[in-house]
Amino acid sequence: MTARRLSSPSRRLATLLPALPLALALLAADAAAQTRNVWVNGQRMNDAQVQALSKRACTHIPDGSYWLNTETGAWGYWGNPQVQGTFGDACGQQAGGGAFRAGPFATMNRANQEAAKYRGQGYRAVAFHNGDGYYVDVRR
Repeated sequence: MTARRLSSPSRRLATLLPALPLALALLAADAAAQTRNVWVNGQRMNDAQVQALSKRACTHIPDGSYWLNTETGAWGYWGNPQVQGTFGDACGQQAGGGAFRAGPFATMNRANQEAAKYRGQGYRAVAFHNGDGYYVDVRR
């Protein structure tokens, strides 16, 4: 019986096969190390980033997809343009206040003017519509 010689692609595959279980194990270990599934502005956050974000927000951030306006602090659920709140609202509540809601205003333009006024005073302010009127959430 003569020895059959492997073709070049088959030879490469034969040399890679012993390393395949190790590569798969490493990929699985990396995936297992990531325990949270939090997406912000289309970017997946790693566990350390989620922990830091939770600390700055003064609250637990549930797994999910969110958008965040980094200038105003307004946030919401990915795919839904409605503002759900202002990033860090829980910090004001824990500090015994400092956060409040102004409104309702007749138009979004008027709410934005009011938000700009508060921002000029050093507050973080975001204008939004909640279904029954235009409001501004204000916090330090």
